[in-house]
Amino acid sequence: MPRLQTRDIIMYYEEWGGKGDPVLLITGLGGDLQSWALTAPELSRQFYVVTFDNRGAGRTSAPDRPYTIEGMADDAAGLLEALGIEKAHVIGFSMGGYIAQEMALRHPDRVNKLVLLSTAPDIDGYGRAVIRALTTVRKTNVSRDGFVRVMAPYIYSTEFLQDEERVERAVHNSLANPYPQQDHAYLRQADAVLRFNALPRLKDLKHEALVIHGEEDRLVPPANGQRLADALPSATYKELPGGHVGAFEHPAEYNEAFMEFLGVTAAATQG
Repeated sequence: MPRLQTRDIIMYYEEWGGKGDPVLLITGLGGDLQSWALTAPELSRQFYVVTFDNRGAGRTSAPDRPYTIEGMADDAAGLLEALGIEKAHVIGFSMGGYIAQEMALRHPDRVNKLVLLSTAPDIDGYGRAVIRALTTVRKTNVSRDGFVRVMAPYIYSTEFLQDEERVERAVHNSLANPYPQQDHAYLRQADAVLRFNALPRLKDLKHEALVIHGEEDRLVPPANGQRLADALPSATYKELPGGHVGAFEHPAEYNEAFMEFLGVTAAATQG
């Protein structure tokens, strides 16, 4: 299994494709690289794609000490360095969008284009209330099944939630993950999220960026994506169907948007 040391942790990662420009995919709070199951294979047709587990998730080390978004950005940059990747396009989802912003600010020469998905320039009052509620639940004896179901109304769209069979398949897939996140690691990641604020520094971020938000995102409402795009010197804002995990609900639409922004036409993806 592909693992390497970066900073103070052992990081698990996977590589897809091998041709084209490198693309680094960074997932969100509580997730691991399996979050990209409908994205990485498609992007790998045109790009060299790297996915990985953030500290505290999946098969990467989960130390029980404070995490920071800045530190996780350094982890991601360290992974690129260890793999001999000079520069990569970076796609960050939710907390991964926070990490991507910090990576571009702290390691600007490592980042090419930025795609910031279902994320924000900082965490607002609504976001703090939601994260604190979720951490309160996580501190109880709630089962894995119970926590996945608590999350469902926040991450899926109304249309998705109407389809009970599809919801149950999604719940089953989450529970089938053989590498569930430990409670302490979820809480450490959540605490890092609660302290995040890149807004005052985004004027210095010169990378070309695409900010994408699901129209029905209840976890990080679309106004956050618009604020983020407005704060960036060179950003385009785009809303697509779906909830917080719109890229899971509508993979074709999201993958097409990623490809187009990264310079690949629809005709090329079908070739």
